[in-house]
Amino acid sequence: MVIAFIMLYLTQELQFGIRDAGYTMMLFGAGCLVGSYIGGWLTDKVGSFPVQFWSLALNGIVLILMLQVHTFWAMCFAVFIMALVSEVFRPANSVAIAVNCTPENRTRSISLYRMAVNLGWAVAPAFGGLLVVLGWSWLFWVDGLTCIGAALMLYALMPPKRQREKKAEVAINTDIAEPGKSPYRDKKFLVFALLTCLNVIVFMQFLWTIPLYWKEQFGWSESKVGLMSAINGLLVFLVEMPLIFQLEGRRTHIHYIRIGLLFYAASYLFFLLPIGFTAVAILYLIAISLGEMFVMPFSSNFVYGRSTGAFQGQYMALYGIAWALANTLAPLYGTQVVAAWGYNTLWTLMAIQTLLVWGGFWYLEKGMTGGSVFKRSVG
Repeated sequence: MVIAFIMLYLTQELQFGIRDAGYTMMLFGAGCLVGSYIGGWLTDKVGSFPVQFWSLALNGIVLILMLQVHTFWAMCFAVFIMALVSEVFRPANSVAIAVNCTPENRTRSISLYRMAVNLGWAVAPAFGGLLVVLGWSWLFWVDGLTCIGAALMLYALMPPKRQREKKAEVAINTDIAEPGKSPYRDKKFLVFALLTCLNVIVFMQFLWTIPLYWKEQFGWSESKVGLMSAINGLLVFLVEMPLIFQLEGRRTHIHYIRIGLLFYAASYLFFLLPIGFTAVAILYLIAISLGEMFVMPFSSNFVYGRSTGAFQGQYMALYGIAWALANTLAPLYGTQVVAAWGYNTLWTLMAIQTLLVWGGFWYLEKGMTGGSVFKRSVG
């Protein structure tokens, strides 16, 4: 909930300018970058359970303490720490998913996981918007306590002993099948990570600049911004799982990623249409949500299929680093373009960037399938 409203909190409550808010959120991306690397390294060293547990618990504490931060530099530091602590969770969580599913049901497993995430995303902005009406402190307290509650639920429902036994079983199988190699020596995966970073910059404008756009240009309240953002989570929750069930195994993962990128491009071009605010917002939400349904689960499955053995955590970490780098650049990129040239310029640049990334994925797919895009491949 805090992340969904952080830009509004910085600009409306703390009275930061849009440029300062962009610089602050650049530190969010930097924290994610460092957290992804540390999370992958720790997961390979100590396992996924302790990394997930302590990330959740500490993140809850950090969110509550952020209420005491009001100055620019202190907030930059606080946002960096919040991002670092929370992002440590991601590689460990990805490895935990890999441990608890098979290659045959992996994409559906990822989609089931994303159903949970998007159910949370459907509830969080709407509920968060109502909490903001009561006061910003409610937002931070409730979000912090839910993180701590999630850590306790993890300990109760998936205790560390069970996870150690499961990981040992999987390690035996993967070591026999393939020893694995470092992601930093996997050239195709490095290209994939770069393209992922570029497409995530496009998607993350949904988090960093779209709420500001709706607030400043549409004149919407925080509660209405939250409700509109929640439509994304609700759409993905309702549609993604049956969609993936129908598509899985029919074409390559990258083919579906490219379909999603076309929806990304269309979503930002909709803002240039001369129609009403509500209509254009709904068109945007439908297109960006469809793009997410194609891009994210198949991107994750590509990573799972590429990683095995002792380097699994590092593959997940490098994928997380691509996301974190995008999170570092996206708010800075978006806010600076808006401040200098306006929102319409940003939407045009996002559409152009998406189409260039589409071409990069097409070239990568062609190289990995020998020119045929009908062969199913995880790399």
